Amino acid sequence: MALSRKQTIGLSILGLLILINIIFLLFFYKNIREERRISTIKINQQIIKAEIVSNASDQYSGLSNRVSLCADCGMLFVFPDKQDREFVMRNMNFPLDIIFLDNGKIINIAANLKPEGNSPVTRYKSLAPANQVLELNGGYSEKYGVKAGDMVIYNN
Repeated sequence: MALSRKQTIGLSILGLLILINIIFLLFFYKNIREERRISTIKINQQIIKAEIVSNASDQYSGLSNRVSLCADCGMLFVFPDKQDREFVMRNMNFPLDIIFLDNGKIINIAANLKPEGNSPVTRYKSLAPANQVLELNGGYSEKYGVKAGDMVIYNN
């Protein structure tokens, strides 16, 4: 059965749209991966490998749904401005320390926080405007004596 001219044009347009979508998705995915880079962070002589996240989508999901985090790993959220920050333990599978920072200086620490599932109730807030937040395995701060006023050093 031969295709009519309209069917041939329609299939050609559909194929072109699919190709455009594939190219767009590949470009978009590449840009997302480039924004997630790993940086070495230093706190009180301790070295941490931190995933840096700076876009809203990655910041929203954070470490949610991950099974674990290596002992000396973390996630650093970098924001374009300073403001009061609020985090939750949405869809977490392990405890975290959430460290609120102002240009690398620790403002406060919400320590050893328990996961809360899909609808978290408890909110953890910075005590002052923050432009960075570091998430580490629960208990890390206590284990290594990390406290408010300490400096977190990393390369932008």
